Amino acid sequence: MSDQADGLRSLFKNRATPPGLRADQAALPAPPHRARTLMITSGKGGVGTSNLTLNLAVALGAMGRRVVLIDADAGLANLDLLCGLALDRDLGDAMGDDRPLAGTIVDGPESIRFLSGVHAARAGDEAVDRARDRLAAELPEISRETEADFILIDGGSGLGPSGSALADVVDQVVVVASPEPTALADAQAVVARLRRRPGGGPPIRSVIGQARSSAEAIEALDRLASACRSFLGAAVRPIGPGFVRFDPKVPTAVRRRRPFLLDAPGCEASRCIKRLARALAAEADEALGLAPQRPGLLSALTGRKSPKMAVR
Repeated sequence: MSDQADGLRSLFKNRATPPGLRADQAALPAPPHRARTLMITSGKGGVGTSNLTLNLAVALGAMGRRVVLIDADAGLANLDLLCGLALDRDLGDAMGDDRPLAGTIVDGPESIRFLSGVHAARAGDEAVDRARDRLAAELPEISRETEADFILIDGGSGLGPSGSALADVVDQVVVVASPEPTALADAQAVVARLRRRPGGGPPIRSVIGQARSSAEAIEALDRLASACRSFLGAAVRPIGPGFVRFDPKVPTAVRRRRPFLLDAPGCEASRCIKRLARALAAEADEALGLAPQRPGLLSALTGRKSPKMAVR
């Protein structure tokens, strides 16, 4: 009589192999699901951090990726306004009730999930101060509960101690700046603070917002990368093309309380966001060993539908 091990070996040997994989690869158990987490922050306000975070989440959602958007701009949370949502609960309420933060996540635009941040007008100073620490502690649980592909966190401007603690648990920090010298200097200060974290901090990416031209954006990206490399010993790499062009459609969409990607999908800023989203999606696929040009392989491996390519 064959033993249990022989039975298991026979089971794996006869199991259908997904297209493009060897039999020995197919027999390996799938790793536990884990979202790619990015905190998006800036050195100063007014450079478009919240709009970038929201519309990047919407673009990834339109590509079929499961996205959780979190507003961690403690005390100054406003992503719910940009989404056009009227919520009666936020992260501060969940903390006050001592409930898991994952239970406060709601549906947002373009199939994304959304966790509203702490509003200083509704929460006390203590809740505002503790919000990011609590979020950092529960981020793995949020990833498990939502089975997200991406978790995008709006970290707001500046990077205080609680923001630095949140940076310790994410995969990457994206530093946003405008081409203005003051914005680039403040972005460099954020990178310096991240470099002082244990282990040198997380990988740092960059995006230039409100650029008047591609040439202006590329010059700003080069200046930021060069300064960080020379004075901080930090490698700061852009996401894809690394910029979002200035576009008058953006403030119009803000007044309408709609993501500009949905309000004006063909505008210059929307096209830039789509390029950034495609770059992030390609990086995620590469990390999983998936070829971007073969979406059917994702279905074979995970049992999920191939991503819908609504973002072009």
